[in-house]
Amino acid sequence: MTVSGSSMRILLVDDVQMDRMQLAIRLKQLGHDVEAVSSGKDALSVYLKFDPELILLDITMPDMNGFEVSQEIRRLYPDWIPIIFLSSHEEPSMIAKAIDAGGDDYLTKPVDKLVLNSKLIAMQRIAQMRRELKRASIKLQELNQALQHQVNEDGLTGLYNRRFIDEKLNDMISWHGRHCFPLTLILIDVDNFKAFNDNYGHIEGDKCLIEIAKLTKELFSRSAEYVGRYGGEEFAILLSHTDKEKAVTSAKRIKQALHDASLPHEYNEDFGEVTVSQGIYSLIPNGHESINDIYLNADAALYEAKHQGRNAYVLAEGNR
Repeated sequence: MTVSGSSMRILLVDDVQMDRMQLAIRLKQLGHDVEAVSSGKDALSVYLKFDPELILLDITMPDMNGFEVSQEIRRLYPDWIPIIFLSSHEEPSMIAKAIDAGGDDYLTKPVDKLVLNSKLIAMQRIAQMRRELKRASIKLQELNQALQHQVNEDGLTGLYNRRFIDEKLNDMISWHGRHCFPLTLILIDVDNFKAFNDNYGHIEGDKCLIEIAKLTKELFSRSAEYVGRYGGEEFAILLSHTDKEKAVTSAKRIKQALHDASLPHEYNEDFGEVTVSQGIYSLIPNGHESINDIYLNADAALYEAKHQGRNAYVLAEGNR
């Protein structure tokens, strides 16, 4: 709910119907949006939906008095909303107790119009500052998210970059090690990519990488599946809860998807289309493995896939 200008969303809590109605009318005449309720329980039930910017709270009420309501609001909602207590008592001890209970100000009944207007003007300034601060906070959060996205993203393909994949692999080693779950790393290298660039040009080469990135991201889009650009024409895929049998199935899916895409590459001997070689390493970590060792195992399997004639996948030796 949004109120424009200097008006506020005011939650009025008073069990005396006549007092509540008169004050609500006066507040609405001043242009404020008012939610008037007769008890502390009702105030707590409407609080989140109404999202008040000011609370006018009677002290003497059955079930929950104003002090109890204020303390509960302060306990439940850390975002500080001004509370002005309403009471017929003028004793300094009562005012002190109200402040101790989380109140910000105090108005005696019957409420004087001039005093009320002055208090509201001061509270409008606070409400406006809170709105501006909230807008600034949202904008800062959006900028931080965009920056974090850029930090973790490969500029060409939009996949995760090597830095993010390294960090995620470290996290996965630790977590899977604690729970004794398998994880898999698949390294992918585009076959004869230098020949592709030399003959079709680097712009087409970039388009080819983008297409492969899109394809692999579509194949592995579930949570705990991470696709990144490892460097150049190499890609890395991290798969949580994936043993060697599931890993091989994943490699087959990649191979089939590329075949179905049928991206032309007449300089890729024996195939005539874009293919990739894949090195697979699956393990149940103990939690202390080096990411470099895991990469080395997957890279050795990738080298063997190239040696076998490309367009192949190889499971690393010593998989467990």
